[in-house]
Amino acid sequence: MSCTRRRLKRFRIQGMGFQVGERGELHTVPAIAWVASFVVCGLGDAMLGRWLLLPLFVAAFYGGMIIIDLVTYPMLSFWRGWLRQRGLVAWYLVEVGGLWGGTALVLLLLSPWWLEWSWNETLSLEVLGGVLLVGSVVAGTWAVAKMGWARLLFAGALFPSGAGAEENNVPQRLVVEGPYRYVRNPLYDTDFCLIVGTALLTSSWALVLVAVLYLAQLAFQLPLEELELRERFGFPYRRYCELVPRFVPRHRPVHQRDLHT
Repeated sequence: MSCTRRRLKRFRIQGMGFQVGERGELHTVPAIAWVASFVVCGLGDAMLGRWLLLPLFVAAFYGGMIIIDLVTYPMLSFWRGWLRQRGLVAWYLVEVGGLWGGTALVLLLLSPWWLEWSWNETLSLEVLGGVLLVGSVVAGTWAVAKMGWARLLFAGALFPSGAGAEENNVPQRLVVEGPYRYVRNPLYDTDFCLIVGTALLTSSWALVLVAVLYLAQLAFQLPLEELELRERFGFPYRRYCELVPRFVPRHRPVHQRDLHT
């Protein structure tokens, strides 16, 4: 086999910043964007001399996520039918432009009020919050790099095989790579720790409330999400659930081949 053919076997390029190789998928663009968001917010707040961009970004991002989750899985049949003739771009406009953008706008307009809702700064809590935030961003970047835009933005569930996945180039494979070899929901773990870490770092009661709402929404949404994944992936996902815990990582990683035994 020639060197060129070996490279083609090892990696198949499936879109900008998206590779599938011997170790599974690698989505570089969303991973870089995730890290860059926190770097920009941190540098901006350092220049301003106060916490403004970081708490606003975290509140808007996860506030929007809570809204999106609440209107996606409970209305999955509706969205699949409505989007079937409209395509992936229509969903991104609704989700990112409407739901996320609308949430961010409301929080921005109300920011003079909720940004002041804080407790007196405590160095030990700030240090703990900073460690949680950095650790969560690092671990979350690993998970984001394995999931990619389509899954992160729910396109996988809204455009399953035979109902728009092929036309919209939405990947339909169960990801069992990276942190997903150890825990089923690494992003939910890191998301919660990230919100709490930012709350402690910025002494924000508003972000504490966001963390509580995030847990409440997750308790409602996760059973619906797992039901949809069982229907879409069948036995491999059921086996995955048997082998891999929801939130507490296992000591030894599982592999794709373990899902078929």
